[in-house]
Amino acid sequence: MSQQSFHRTIFKSTGLFGVSKVIAMLLRVIVNKVAAIFIGVAGVGTVGYIENILNLKQSIISLGVTQSSVREVAVLNESEKEQRLLQILYKWAWISGLAGLIICTVFAKQLSQAVFNTSNYWQWFLALSFYFLFSSISSIRLAVLTGKRKIKSVVIYQIVLAVFSAVITVGLYYFFYEKGIIPSFIATAFIGFLLSLYFTRNIKVLQEKIPYKVFFTELKPVIVLGLLLSINGIFGQLCYYGIRWFLNRESNEILGIYQVSNTFLVSYLGLVFVAMSKDFYPRLTNFESDKKSFNNLVNDQTETALFIIVPAVLILYILAPILIPILYTKDFLPVLEILHIGLLSVVLKGIAWSIGYIALAKGNKKMYFKQNILGDALNILFSIILYHYLDLFGLGISITLMFLISSVYTYWGVSTTYGFKFRANTLKVIFVSLAISIMGIIGIYFKSFSVYNPILITTLLFSLLYSYVQLKKRL
Repeated sequence: MSQQSFHRTIFKSTGLFGVSKVIAMLLRVIVNKVAAIFIGVAGVGTVGYIENILNLKQSIISLGVTQSSVREVAVLNESEKEQRLLQILYKWAWISGLAGLIICTVFAKQLSQAVFNTSNYWQWFLALSFYFLFSSISSIRLAVLTGKRKIKSVVIYQIVLAVFSAVITVGLYYFFYEKGIIPSFIATAFIGFLLSLYFTRNIKVLQEKIPYKVFFTELKPVIVLGLLLSINGIFGQLCYYGIRWFLNRESNEILGIYQVSNTFLVSYLGLVFVAMSKDFYPRLTNFESDKKSFNNLVNDQTETALFIIVPAVLILYILAPILIPILYTKDFLPVLEILHIGLLSVVLKGIAWSIGYIALAKGNKKMYFKQNILGDALNILFSIILYHYLDLFGLGISITLMFLISSVYTYWGVSTTYGFKFRANTLKVIFVSLAISIMGIIGIYFKSFSVYNPILITTLLFSLLYSYVQLKKRL
């Protein structure tokens, strides 16, 4: 496949997934505004806290099978072995989901104490136990759709789920305030469960029942890869939990500010990476044995990510002072202190993101494990130290330093192990992207966040023109 066709395919698939993510983001904006009004800064922090705990428990219980199954399904691709694997994965979804339900039921009082500093809300977490059953089944089935590259189904799934989730969550916050937080999680998980059953209904699965002894034997390779991914996920969630716990000691308001900064950096700008990953990872796995195509795909993916993300970062630099009061309230404006340097981290992530998949696509579990452990460890270390000395501004620097060091380490690892190199034109794109981003930071330093900042406006216009010209050459 030629370099040009890679760019076109990447851009097309990113556009499709991007539509669903933009719709989800816009709906999330409405939800966040309602949350800011009806549950306040502390309530927003609580939502992030609960999400952290749920993700942590889900990572432990699933053993990473959700992530590793994408690769296994992509490799088998419409074979009889695939039908056998799907039965195994679906069965595992029920086992892990029921395990999560039981654990959450047993430790309901402890979870209530951890989140709300009182065990009085244990009934909420008792109800929340069903979240694990629903989300376990839906996440496995969505991984199957992703591995089989059923792009249209995944996009529709995400859009419908986002719409229903937003409507229900807004209603619950409006009528029940903080008491609507837990029911919103359960309702969203249940809708995702129903949708996943619908969109995978026509995918063939082996009808012959597999004995449990054989089941665990054949599941073992998926678990081996998934276990390291799971440890990565658990460690990452523990690190985020540690940061949130540390900030929560300072005040619930600080925790809420940190949660909103993550929303901008991960949920809003990060949707570009989520949209790309749905097609990039399965496609990269298919080229595992073709070194030239493999390397070209990674280079093309890096370029495309930067062409999209750099202008998006600059737009957010200009609009953030207006967006934050609109999306939340004026109480959240201190988020700007984190975004000042923190937005540069998104550009660095654009460089590190595509090469980070190389080890996973190659099946190199140890390398992928080390890459992620390093990033999460640096994140909590820098966040605590720099917040102590520089307050919120330090949190922005910490995430930027984390991605900078992770990028260098990851590139060193894949270049020495697999001989991967960035092409000359890709290096040029990286250099220009970083230069544009640094100009944005300089513009804020001299003129602050403002829609009337001449340095930011000029830099944005240059960035848009550069991305347009470069993309036109490649498509």
